[in-house]
Amino acid sequence: MPDKYPVLLVKTHAFGDALLCTPSVRELAGREETEFWVLTGDSAADVWERFPGIKKVFVAPVPPSGTGGYLKLLGWSVRNRKILKNVKETLVFQGSPAIRRWVRYLTGATMRSSGGKPIGKWESVFPMSEKEFAGRSYSKTAGVIPDDWRPVFPVRKAEKEWVLKLRFPRPLFAIAAGGGKNPRDTVIEKRWLPDRFAIIIDRLSAAGFNIVLIGGEDDIKISEETSKLCRAAVIDMTGKTTWGQTAAIFDQCCGFLGVDSGSAHLAAARKIPSVVIFGPSSPQYLFAPGLIRPVKADIECSPCYSNSLFPGCVHEKAICMNSIETEEVWIAVQEVINENYGS
Repeated sequence: MPDKYPVLLVKTHAFGDALLCTPSVRELAGREETEFWVLTGDSAADVWERFPGIKKVFVAPVPPSGTGGYLKLLGWSVRNRKILKNVKETLVFQGSPAIRRWVRYLTGATMRSSGGKPIGKWESVFPMSEKEFAGRSYSKTAGVIPDDWRPVFPVRKAEKEWVLKLRFPRPLFAIAAGGGKNPRDTVIEKRWLPDRFAIIIDRLSAAGFNIVLIGGEDDIKISEETSKLCRAAVIDMTGKTTWGQTAAIFDQCCGFLGVDSGSAHLAAARKIPSVVIFGPSSPQYLFAPGLIRPVKADIECSPCYSNSLFPGCVHEKAICMNSIETEEVWIAVQEVINENYGS
């Protein structure tokens, strides 16, 4: 039997961004004549290392930081270039010219990318639009049209067993009070106020729900601040779980509330009824219709960016997020609960 045709899929940054690519990759991965490899960074590796149909995952030290970071990336590239030269085609789900040139150096292969203008005759581009859902833009790069736009993130058996041993009380509602950080840039302006999260938590508790706080290590402080403002007791798992364990917790939950973040994308992937709060960013660009219940800031400057680097807030504070009142979010949470579980 002849060797399969190796194709390299490239998505190097941000867990949530990687999940946006997964519906298109699911359509590709079933092709018997092709062997799919993935080139990614550490922040998104967990998406691809568990993805069905991916043969190899290359985890590069990207994005690099400082001289030491670039030297580390250079060494990694030299070590891995020989095997990556076996790739016949690359699909690059991002527009950065630097990333595209780097992938060309590693593989020498033809490329389809989400870039703006072709770098060479070997590249075909499918530019992303700020007015279009990012997943659909990625599907054009992949040359497929998914039937289902929900992200893909399977939960492993060990993760299912782990969460069952914790014996979480039911009904369980997940809150992600943090967010706004990833390896590419930091957008603290995405965060909502802890005292407003605390009011929602107390109302959910009064309605009979148990609350679990989730998030990464960068979110520990804001989760602690939120829990101190609550009258209700909470289960704080912030900074204590992997992405896979967080997904397993979501499978125990009847709802999710958070800001635009990797946690929100993961909740959507695990089919949890979700309310997501947006200020600087746009739900239209980042989530397929029907996957979440968005609550958006209603001020002129919002949204101010889509999926590029955050340009920075023109105001002293994130007035977009501060403009979203507790009552707006509470109404959305109630609607999601009633739509999915009855009044």
